[in-house]
This record gives sequence, C-alpha cells and structure tokens, in this order.
Amino acid sequence: MDDLFADFLAETREMLEALGGELIAWEDDPGDRARLDAIFRFFHTVKGNCGFFDFPRLEALSHAVEDVLADVRADRRKPDSMLVSAVLGIIDRIGDMVDTFEGGSEFPEGGDQALIAALAPQGDGSNDPLRLAALNDELAQSKVPAGRRTIRLPVELLDRVMSGVSDMVLARNELARRLRETSLEASVHEPFDRLSSIIADVRDAMTRTRMQCLEGLFSSFPRLVRDLSAELDKQVQIEIDGADVELDREMIEVIRNPLTHLIRNAIDHGIEAPAARLSTGKRPVGRLCVGARQSGNQILIDIVDDGCGINEAKLVDKALAAGIVDPVTIGRMSAQDRLSLIFEPGLSTAETVTAISGRGVGMDVVRASIERVGGSIEVDSTPGQGTRLTLRVPLTLTIIPALTVSIAGQKFAIPRSAIEEIAQVETGGTEITRHGGTMLVKIRDSRLPCVVLADLLGCETDAADDDRTLIVLRLGGGELFVLAVDCLHTHEELVVKPAAPAIIATGLYAGTTLTEDGLPMLLLEVNGLAKVAGLQLDALERSARHDAHEASGAVRTTPVLLFIGLDGRRKAIPMAVVDRLDEVEIDAVETEGERMLVVVGDRILPLAGADLAELPEVSLRLFRLTDGMREIGYAIRDALGVRQIDAELLAAEADGEAEGVLLIDGEAATLISPYRLFARHAAVPVRDELPLCHLPAGDTWLQNFVRPMVEAAGYRVVEAAEAELDLAIIAQPGESGPAGARQVIRLRSSAMEAPDDPDSIYRYDHTGLLSALRQSGGRIRL
Repeated sequence: MDDLFADFLAETREMLEALGGELIAWEDDPGDRARLDAIFRFFHTVKGNCGFFDFPRLEALSHAVEDVLADVRADRRKPDSMLVSAVLGIIDRIGDMVDTFEGGSEFPEGGDQALIAALAPQGDGSNDPLRLAALNDELAQSKVPAGRRTIRLPVELLDRVMSGVSDMVLARNELARRLRETSLEASVHEPFDRLSSIIADVRDAMTRTRMQCLEGLFSSFPRLVRDLSAELDKQVQIEIDGADVELDREMIEVIRNPLTHLIRNAIDHGIEAPAARLSTGKRPVGRLCVGARQSGNQILIDIVDDGCGINEAKLVDKALAAGIVDPVTIGRMSAQDRLSLIFEPGLSTAETVTAISGRGVGMDVVRASIERVGGSIEVDSTPGQGTRLTLRVPLTLTIIPALTVSIAGQKFAIPRSAIEEIAQVETGGTEITRHGGTMLVKIRDSRLPCVVLADLLGCETDAADDDRTLIVLRLGGGELFVLAVDCLHTHEELVVKPAAPAIIATGLYAGTTLTEDGLPMLLLEVNGLAKVAGLQLDALERSARHDAHEASGAVRTTPVLLFIGLDGRRKAIPMAVVDRLDEVEIDAVETEGERMLVVVGDRILPLAGADLAELPEVSLRLFRLTDGMREIGYAIRDALGVRQIDAELLAAEADGEAEGVLLIDGEAATLISPYRLFARHAAVPVRDELPLCHLPAGDTWLQNFVRPMVEAAGYRVVEAAEAELDLAIIAQPGESGPAGARQVIRLRSSAMEAPDDPDSIYRYDHTGLLSALRQSGGRIRL
C-alpha cells in the first residue's frame, strides 16, 4: 500500500505541474477541445484515486470541478476568467494537500466550500477583480508548509549510478593496494580511511535505492489463489505477512515465478477439497500463509498450508518407479532426504496430469532458479497437518562475499555461501583416487566426487593432483562435491555485474566482476559446475552423509583450522572465530610501541602471532579473526586445513595464548585460546557516546586542518563551549581553553619550543598531536 500511495502522490504532482499551463492556454482558446478533455481526465482520475485511498475532501474538490467541466464540454456553460481562476485555486489546493499527505500531516480544515462555491456561475459579477483578490487571499492563508518531496527516476539511471559507485569501490581497492606497496606517511592513510568510509556509505545508500517492498509481488497472490480455488472447486483463504520487507528489485523478479509455482502446488496438491477436509475434522476453508522476514543478509520467505502434507511413502514409490533412486539408497536416506526427492526432475505425486500440474516439471526448476542466485529451498511436512516450504535468498545480487582462486594464471571467484571447507592433499587426512575416469576425494571419513576446474574449462596447467587446493562446495540441496584449483588467493567482497548472454548460456558462470587491479574475473556458478561436469551426486553423496552421521554418534567434535605459525610450530584455532584468510605486503605491517599493527584493505588491525618470530621478506599471510565485535589479524606461515577434534587436551601451564596441546593427525599441535588472544590483542571498542572536543568556530585552520584528524581519533567535534568537554584544542597565543574542558591541547605556530608554554605542541608535529589525542582519551579507530 505504501508503494501505491507513493505512486499516487508522484503521479498527481506530475500532472499538476503540467496542468496549470494547459488551463491558461485553454482560457485563451476556449474552443480547444483536446485541452479541455485533458483537464477533465485529470480531475476524473484524481477523484477515482481519492475514493480508493479515502481522501473525502480531495474527492469532493475533484468531483466539483469535474461536474463544472462536464457542463462546459456539453456547451451548457461558457468558460470565463472567474471559472479558470477557481479551477486554478482548486489545483493549488490539491497540490498543497498532496504535499501535506506526503509529509504525514493533517491538512487544515476550512476553505473547501469557498473554492467550490467559486465554481458556480456568478452572473454579471463573474469577472469582479475584488472578488478574485479575496479568493486568492483566502487560499494563501490556508497553505501549509510542504512535506518531504520525492521524485521518480528511470531505473536505468539508478543502474548507471550504481555501476559508477561499483567502479569507485574497485578503484578504492586498487588505491589501497598501491598504498600498501609504497612507503608513505600516516598522514596519507588518514584521508584515505575517510574516503573509504564515505565510499562505503555511498555504496550502502545506492544499494538501498535498488530495494523494493515485497508488497508489489505479494499483492498478486490473492487473485491467483481466488482464481485457482474456483477452478479446482476448493475454498482457500490466503494470509500475507511481511509485505513491507525490502528486497533487491532484480531478486524480486527472479523469485516471482518460483513463488507462483509453489502457491499453485500448495492449492493443487496440498489443500484438500471441502468435503475431504470436513471428514478429517478440519475447517472446510483451507489456509495458505505467505510470509517474509529478514535474517542477517538473507530474506526468508515461507509458504505454509494446512493441507494433507506430503505422502512420503508415495513419494518414495514414485522415485523407485522412475529409477531416480534404488532400494539400497532409500534404506539409507533420512526422512529429510526423502522429502527432498520432490525436487528431482520428472517426479510428481499427482494421480492425473492436468493443466496445472502432474507432469513432474516445476519443482526442479524452482530449486534451480533459487540456487542460481545463491539461495536455497527447504521443505518440511507433517502428514495430515500441512507443508512448509522456505526460500532463502540473498538481499541483493550486486555485492557478494567471494573467494578468489586461479588456474593457469586465470582468476575466478566462488561465492563464499557455497564453500563448506578448504583442504590440501599434502597435509594428510586427504586422499585422491581415480575410478574409470572419475576422480574421488576422501576427506576424513567422507568420499566425495571431485571436479578439476582446469579440465572442466579446458585450460592447460602443470599442477599435479597432489599440489592442488581442494574446495568442498555445497549445493542447494545439501549435496557436497570437491572443486580442485591450482591456487587459492583471498576472500573479498565483489561487485557482481551481469555477464554476456553467451557466457551465462554455458551454465558455468553467474556474472562478472573486476579484481582490485582492474582485470576482469568471472563468478563461478556452483550448481552449474556440477551439472556441466555430469556428477552423479545423489547416491554417492547421500551415502557419505549417512555414514558420517552414523560415525559421529554421540561424540561431540569441534572444527579447528590447523596451520603452521611463523615460528614453525603446528597450531590450531577454532573455526568459529576465523573469518577469512588474507595475504598482505610486508610493508603493511607496522609497529606501534609494544604492539604490531597490519593494514588490511581499508582497516588497521592488531597483529598477533608475530611477536617472537621473524617476518617474511615479501608478503605475509594471516587469518582475520573476529568475536562479532572486534577483529584482529593472526600471522601464519601456511594453512593446513580444517580438522574435527575430539581428542583429550593437555592444558597449558603458561599464561600465554595457548589453551593446551593435543594430537592432530598423529602429531602434537598447540590449540590457541580465542579468549586469551582477544583479551591481549583486541582493540578497545568505540564508546557508544563519543568524547567531546571543542574547536573554535572562527579558527579556519583548526576547522580545515585539525578537525579531520580529531574526528578520526574518535572524538565528536563541537564548536560551542559546552558545560562538559573531554578536550579542547586552541591555536591562538594567550587564549585560554573553555572552563568546562577536562584537558586542553595548545598548538603553537613556531617549531621552536616556547619557554613560556613548554607543554604546547608545534601545529605541524603530526606524531606529537596524535600522541596527545590518544593520551587525552580518544582512540584511533582500528
């Protein structure tokens, strides 16, 4: 409803802007029937819309003008100056009302009847200038301030602006890389950090312009349910929730057809006829609920019915008859796996083929469409009670987190949402075998099919099987397979743009993007890789999952990331705190006092793991660890892969970062304690209420030169001398700080130390000023 109301206001305002000139032209040429018809249509349209939105005053004004213009069109009345003035007055009143409605205010009472009365014929005094002046004065007194204004823009223009912002983000990433490669003063990094923050804000704002409420999509469902119910002789009541949830407009178009198909299936297959429902003790009217909600960076859409549910036995019989699965596999499948058979191509539980369903075509297409945009679909059903289908789709198609890999020197990106784990053959616990041309990878107790990306794309590479990096990928249905690549690079957020139709038609790619050095890179489509490679995932992978489930039993295991530290020792850290793996130039590492810092992208992080070790000469690999609020870097020599541990831990005796020592792959490894690590290295979080710093408003040098540095240090700058201030900075000789300031920093214009003010700081002593800001309670943001 909000979108319809906004469209009504915008459309009305556009027509108002063009109508004033039309009226004046019509007054000069009363015989112009086309202009008269255009003016009449405007008031007729406004009157109809007002009835829909319940604006009785606006409807009465429009209706009065419509009646008068109808008389003019029928030659029962001749137009004159008073009539035109009265119509112009009503146009002004409608414009004022539209502005007030948009601002969420109430339009003042009064004045409407005078305007309507002015439309009536006035005999010989119809052109009385005094009467016209009195009418204009009354209109002017009833005006109210205009509310918030909106404009309508072409979608193509927004796309062009978004494309420009995306290119700006890539240029920022390239600039960050070059800054890390050069030795520049900290003064260069500070404005760059501000620029990065501004670009991020602009990108977020532009992303929001692409968002639309789901109301426009959901509003078509009641009609769909009504028509389909009548066709099937069923009674169905639809309930919609979450229509105000916003989603990327491109994503809305992607899910439109899948949602429509699921609703049709729920009415056709799920909800019973009234007689059948009454026989089972249900209400004759079926209930269908469509709801949306946001969860993190995903939108969850539920389609729930209170029908008969999915007959699991019939579904299994159909799958066996169609040869989709064999009896041995069925015996090893869980209940959830059996329900997921409805997504298999060619499988339908309908008894007869109709124009609506029964051909076994649809649910597999629904899942493929959702998975193509990085989403997933889940099914849950209880016989006799109903079925719930849940769609999980990303908020936007524009920016996604991805892992960059390469084969034969060519870079590709893989969505992080599809990555289950990363392993190396040489680290142990992983075995590669080939059977009849099919490559299988054994990771711990699971045997998974493997696709070599270089072979699939036809790229020549010298990498041997044992030298490749293995990436375990999860498809939308839960199946796993392994992708072998030559080299693993880093995690980053990528701006994804549509690829050429010929590229998308291969089924291997989901879009295109640019690396931080400006080179093009294709985003791999995980489900397409498995399909083009012809993997037979079903039986093998389901069996592996069943075996893994049985093997796990009641033993609780913890996933950890095994690695080699800079000191050459084997170490492990819980996977829950590892956000990503990065590699930076060694020049990005800086020392500040007793602690080490590292510049990663547009952020400065505390660096752990490098205290007592020698740093490499060229580049440094590190984990980015997070506790949900803070982030630190941990320097490593090499990542060995993910392990599941349930072994007994030998507790550490020292008070360092180690939790203890345990056996992993038959060798001792030190388990790092996230609690101790963050307690020692994590930066203090930003205060909810920033400290106040006073800078004199009349001092342009302080405002232009010093203010950015103060704000970057974590202060909120105020120009008026408030009662309580954390800090004041003055640069005029002899000037005293505000009485309410707890501390005062005095800046002098001379580089020579002032005998009468030894505590002052030279205004261009960058290091001294930063140190003073830190000591005064500010914090350089990390």
